[in-house]
Amino acid sequence: MNNRKFLFAVTATDIIVRDDFSNAVVNDLLSHLTGIRRIVMTCYRASGALAELSIGSGEGQTFCITISEGPLDAPPFSPDDIRLAHKQISLPDVTDILILVTTLARYAGLSPSVSTDEDSSSLLEFSS
Repeated sequence: MNNRKFLFAVTATDIIVRDDFSNAVVNDLLSHLTGIRRIVMTCYRASGALAELSIGSGEGQTFCITISEGPLDAPPFSPDDIRLAHKQISLPDVTDILILVTTLARYAGLSPSVSTDEDSSSLLEFSS
């Protein structure tokens, strides 16, 4: 990962700076997650902050991406990721996590909404 600290850079004027590496991570995810119809982002703690993306496709399949907060670690999809319908990555902060989630949702043409259940840790839902 070329000793990078962050997946995305953000300028002082609030512009997201994407580069070859961040584009490669997003493109790798999107190439394996076709037909996205819904993304639900749930946040919780399990020996650290976690965000879990439950990604539903038009084929009725669900894929899960678990994002832990820690040093940047977003390797390409492996055969095990596909077989298990689960991928684990690590991003350094909430900025990278939210930019990645909204980028995936935008590419899939999804709109955001907030969970109506105020006691649920499923905070954001993106759907078509």
